[in-house]
Amino acid sequence: MKNDYLVKQKVQPHLSAAPEATLRMIVVIPSCNEPELLRSLEALYRCRRPSCSVEVIVVINHCEKASEGVKLQNEKSRHDAQQWINNHNDSNLQFHIIYKPDIPVKHSGVGYARKTGMDEAVYRFQQIGVDDGVIIGFDADATCDENYFEEIERTFFAGKPVTGASIYFEHPIDGYEFEDEIYEGIVLYELYLRYLKQALRYAGFPYAYHTVGSSFAVSASAYVKQGGMNKRKAGEDFHFLHKIIPLGNYAEINTTRVIPSARCSDRVPFGTGATMNQWMSGEKNLLITYPLQLFDDLKQFFGLVTQLFNADAKTVEENCKFLQPAIVEYLLQNDYVTNIVKINANSASPEAFTKRFFGWFDALKIVKYLNSAYSNLNYQKNFEKEQFIEEATYELLQRIGYKNKLKNFASMERCLELLEIYRDVERGKI
Repeated sequence: MKNDYLVKQKVQPHLSAAPEATLRMIVVIPSCNEPELLRSLEALYRCRRPSCSVEVIVVINHCEKASEGVKLQNEKSRHDAQQWINNHNDSNLQFHIIYKPDIPVKHSGVGYARKTGMDEAVYRFQQIGVDDGVIIGFDADATCDENYFEEIERTFFAGKPVTGASIYFEHPIDGYEFEDEIYEGIVLYELYLRYLKQALRYAGFPYAYHTVGSSFAVSASAYVKQGGMNKRKAGEDFHFLHKIIPLGNYAEINTTRVIPSARCSDRVPFGTGATMNQWMSGEKNLLITYPLQLFDDLKQFFGLVTQLFNADAKTVEENCKFLQPAIVEYLLQNDYVTNIVKINANSASPEAFTKRFFGWFDALKIVKYLNSAYSNLNYQKNFEKEQFIEEATYELLQRIGYKNKLKNFASMERCLELLEIYRDVERGKI
């Protein structure tokens, strides 16, 4: 099956060195204009070795219209990384560089770079006849804990088959590397990410997981089955992982940690770096977020799913007419009656219907709904208090069973305390 994928995708291998027979994990790092690449390589090198061999593939890339500054930085990264690799020989943890300069603008970007490295990983696993190898997403500005490889190995090879996994992450929230405003912004942004995930779980969305490019792993067989990585210039991780998650047997690895950078960046139009840019320039106010009421409305809608199985068009309309106006309007825009009737026609059981339903009303539709409802001022005006992130996140904690009172009352200190609580929730400490 992997060979069919490689032929269909017209994958041309870039690395000549033969893989170790014991290779089971390959880390892929896209790198464009990355002055801190060696720090990431050092962090991976410091990790305790698992029982299998591991490779790290760095894809240094830039588009044909990249500035001279970017090209020079990439040349420096390539040179410095190769020297570093020459001085860090380890048969159980090998590092490789794929250099992709002057990529056509149409294709260039982080999605293209990830795909290049991940396809190379598939090829290398195929060379040694490995079907259950693991491809790991990492970033060139990230670091990790020393048990990183051990915990990924334990998740994928010590129990039931796993198609993919989101790996626990924590941005740095204090220190001397960045100015105070950056640390304030990253606290709010990470709190938003954790709020969004927990709010979607509260609403009943079965595929609510973090989809962060520096913090995931996927089996090579699942990667191939779902058609590989896309070439999106941003959001490639979100779209890719939401093809993997519905396969089932998706895991969360909360026993180790990836530490992504909190820096500003203009490499992609959205994501952490872009959000930090917008926060620092005043374009984005991270102190406000989606009102919890939006997730209450989703919860009401998702609570109807079992009733919609085997429902005809009239019954579908009857069941949904009591939903909140914002979600009804969105459903109408998406021709919900026709789609649900069609889903029923192809579903022989409630389980099959539910899976197909959330294949239709998927994560992308949810994000579009949240943005649509959030931008509707007539809908927002009743929930102004819950737009503030400390209010929304605290209220959600109460809904999911956290009853303790917060100690801090100043906005930023309260948000920092809330973030620590959300981190503990995700690590299973609460």
